[in-house]
Formats: sequence, structure tokens, C-alpha cells
Amino acid sequence: MRPLTALALLLVLLLPALSVDVRAAPTHTDVGGPIISDTTWTQAASPYAVTSNVQVMTGVTLTIEPGVVVKFNTDKLLQVDGTLVAQGSADSAITFTSNQASPQPGDWGNIEFTDSSVDATFDGDGNYTGGSILWYCTVEYGGSGDTVRGAIETNDASPLIDRCIVRNNSHTGIYGEGTDGAPIVISDCVVSGNSANGIHVNYGTVTGNSVSGNSTTFVYSGGGICADNSTVTGNVVNSNSAGEGGGIYADNSTVASNIISGNSSNWDGGGIYALVSMVTRNVVSGNSAGWSGGGISAGANSWTYASMVTGNFVSGNSAVYNGGGILANYGSTVTDNVVSSNSADQDCGGISASWYTTVMSNTVTANSVSPTGHGSGVCLADSGDFFYNTIVGNTTASPTAIIGGVSIFRISQAHYNNLYGNFPYDVVVLSSDDISGTNNYWGTVATVDILAHVYDWYDDSSRGRLLYIPYLQDPDPNAPVPPPQNLQASFTDGSADLSWDAIPSTTTGYGYKVCYDNDAPSPPYDGTGAAQGDSLIDVGNATNHTLSGLGSGTCYVAVIAYDTLGRGSWYSNEVNSLRRVFLPLVLRSH
Repeated sequence: MRPLTALALLLVLLLPALSVDVRAAPTHTDVGGPIISDTTWTQAASPYAVTSNVQVMTGVTLTIEPGVVVKFNTDKLLQVDGTLVAQGSADSAITFTSNQASPQPGDWGNIEFTDSSVDATFDGDGNYTGGSILWYCTVEYGGSGDTVRGAIETNDASPLIDRCIVRNNSHTGIYGEGTDGAPIVISDCVVSGNSANGIHVNYGTVTGNSVSGNSTTFVYSGGGICADNSTVTGNVVNSNSAGEGGGIYADNSTVASNIISGNSSNWDGGGIYALVSMVTRNVVSGNSAGWSGGGISAGANSWTYASMVTGNFVSGNSAVYNGGGILANYGSTVTDNVVSSNSADQDCGGISASWYTTVMSNTVTANSVSPTGHGSGVCLADSGDFFYNTIVGNTTASPTAIIGGVSIFRISQAHYNNLYGNFPYDVVVLSSDDISGTNNYWGTVATVDILAHVYDWYDDSSRGRLLYIPYLQDPDPNAPVPPPQNLQASFTDGSADLSWDAIPSTTTGYGYKVCYDNDAPSPPYDGTGAAQGDSLIDVGNATNHTLSGLGSGTCYVAVIAYDTLGRGSWYSNEVNSLRRVFLPLVLRSH
């Protein structure tokens, strides 16, 4: 063998030092067990794999940087006894998800805040200042475990949950148990596709969230939001389902200024089920109930405390049994609502009111009921006062059915209402007691015509009489202005020839405004370009008008009325260049 040269010998000696480690770098960081000192999970070390349950101990803060991905092994969870600060950003969210190759709902447990965790704190303007927070986080595919109540769960704890996406979990998306002194705040989140409630909250504020496509089982309540002792405001809640309260179930809560559409319930309250709650200024449309209260079901758990339903826009809802728009009972109050274009297969197309419920100052129009039912607009059964309502244009399919816009079965009194234009009757008395029904307006001052639109003792001696004399000569000025009826249109070459029925009145003058839109049906009508001006067009007391210069696209038209005080009505039926339709309900714009 030839001896090594000096150069070769040097290379042999240096070779170990020049070698490169070609082993693969770690693809994740394993975490598990107790966290006993302040810790940060960094984006550089992401993703994190939770291989055993993680517990953030009391007095300790776990901080998670924007962009971090946390993947949980089967049934594993994150329990927060201290502080969790998970603040992502709009373009770099934090993700809590499954560690399975093909993720499925229920792959892992949840994120749980215990009663020893540090609550979020806020300044006087409501801005977050410290404590536990989930901000710009995505939580998905969780919810496993017999004791788990939500993919995010708080137990007498109040972290801030803001701008999060909570989706596709096998249980409730967010189960928030705050406290009376420190309500939990859940805001501006997207909560969808969870197989129980989207959000379940006790002592909390739920605001600005989009809650859709959540579905709880046949016997449970609040498919979208289930709220106890809470405030639910400014949310969009659609396409959820539950046993009761397909969209929202509220107990001792306030439900205000939400848009609630396309939800369903097996029993009552397709849109909202309210128990001892305030339901106000909501848009409730296109919901359905397998039993009663297609839009809203409102009641009480005692005679002392009841629900109030006020200032809502309730349209296009349906119920299999009764109360297509609103079902209210046990001393509830129904006031200042617009209830339009709802339907019931059995009774009470618009409002069903029973057991000392008060119904005041509502507009009830264009609702319908089965020919075998009662009350196309309103059913009153052992209810309280029925004052200052406008009940016009409610119908049933059969001209021979004995159905009124209002059906009455024992009530205290009915006064100062506008009752006309309902088909085939304005009022039907069902009980054997006489009803005090003086000082109502019937669209006419001819006694014989009023009598023809009331079905009572004079038609069937087993029924009580509606004592309607004296009656009003004009629509009651304290009731809502009646909407115009029977809008007709002929569309040709970018023009619309319109006509409608005048509001019947002997002395009160009414004006009208034509509303149109170029690109979408239903209010608010903000059309432009017509030769007569932009929507709304004041046509004075005329009951016909021609719009021209509308272009070749579809045009949608409705009419409102206004009185000498400038008060506006709800809209007439809508017509368009394709077909005539009734309005779905959205916010009124005059």
C-alpha cells in the first residue's frame, strides 16, 4: 500500500470537522403538561402539537404570537387557570385545530377558562386593557369529551373573545359562563357549522357576530344563540336550527337590533324564542316554526314577569300551527311592530296573542292563514287590551271561510284600531261573550257595510256580539298610518304606470310617496335615474303616477302613505317588471 501524502493525511484529519448534518429539521414543537412560568409560543417554533393536555397554572401567562398554529392530538385540550393572551391580527390569525391528516369535528377537546383564570379588563370606552383574550383566532374541529360544553368554554370566567372564527366543532362553538359582576364579551366573531348552539352565554354581551349554519338537537334551544341573563345586540343570525328558538333563545335577556333570517325550530320560535325578555328593533324574516311563532315566540315563566316585543320588523315567517309572525302569551306586551307577509297553516297568520297579552300600536298587513284556521292578521284569546293597531289587507285563500283579519275569543276590550280591507271579514267573534269594540275605524261610515265585514251574533246566535257603535269617522291618529293597498303597475319600455287605492277617510287627507329601486327588491328603496326624480317621489294626494326613464333592467316599486303630521306608513305590496310580490321585511326608510 502506498503511504499517504501529507495533503491526503491532512484531509483525513479535517473530514469530521467539515461534514454537514443532513438530518431533517423538526416540523413542529411538541407541548403538553403544566405551564408553570410565563411562556410564549412563537411563530418561529410553530406549529405546536399538543400531545398531552396543557394547563396554564394560576398566576402564569401563556402568550401566543400572531400566525401560530396549535394542533391538538385526539381528545387533548388547553385549560387556562391563569392568563391566556392569544392576539392574532387580521392578516395573521392564530389557529387552534386538529392534528389529524383529515380533520373532523370532535377531533380534540377544547380551550377552557376556569374560574381562577384572569378575566379581561376594559377602560371606560370599552377597550381591552388586559387579562385573558382570544383575538383574531380560529378554533375548529374541537368539541370532544363527555364533560366538554363548547370548543371555547368559560366557567365563571370572562375572557374577551373578539374577531374569532369558531367553526365545524362537534359541540357548541362558544359556551360562555360569565358572572353578574364580570359579564363575558363575545364580539365580531364568525360562528358557523357547529353541531350544537353557535353561542351559549350566561351573563354576557354578544354583539356584532355572524352566526350561521349551527344546529342543535331536537330537544335543545337556541341553534344560533342561546342567552341567559345577557344582552344580544347587532348580530346577524341566519340558517340555524333547534328544538325551540332556531335563531335565538333568550331567557331574562335583551335581544336588540339583530338581523334574524332563515332559521327554523321544531317547536316554537323559528327566529326568536323569548322568555321574560325584551325583544326590540330586530329584523326577523323568513324563519319557520314546526309548531308556533314562526318569527318570534314570547312568553313568561310566571304571571309577574313577562316578555316585551316592541319595534320589530317581522316579515315572511311561517308556522305550522299558529302565530306565523309572532306568538305571545302569559301577560306579554306586543307594541309598535310591523308584522307583514307572514303565514300560518292553522291559526293566526300575523300575531297570536293569549292569556292577558296586550297588543298595541302595531301594523299588521298582508298576512295569511289556512282556510280552516282563524285570524289571518291577529288572533286574540283571553288576551288583554287591543288598542291603536292598524290591521289591513290580511287574507285567506277561501272566499267562503269564516275568517277575520282579527279573530276574538274573550278579550277585555278592542278600541281605536284601524280595521278594514281584510278578506273575507275584518273581525270574527269566536266566543259567546259580547266584546266591547267601540271607537274603531272600519274604512267606511256606513253601518250596513261595517256589519257586513263583522261575523258575530248577527250571523250566528251562538256567538257574542261585537259592540262597535260608536265608531270612528277617520283612521285613528294615534294608530299607525295604514299602508296603501292594491298597488298595480304596467311596465313598458322603461316606464311604469302605477295606481293604488286611496286610504279611505272622510276628512283626513293623506299623501303618497313612490319608492323604487333599480337593482334589488324590498326596502330601503334608493333608486335613481327616473325622469321624475330619485326615490322617494312625493306625489301629493294622487293615487296614480308614471315613472319613466327607468332603463332596461328590473325595477321594483312600492308606495307609502303619510298623514298631515308627516307620519309615514309601512309599504304597500311591491310590484316589479317581472311579477307582483309581497314585501319581505327590512328596515323602514321614509
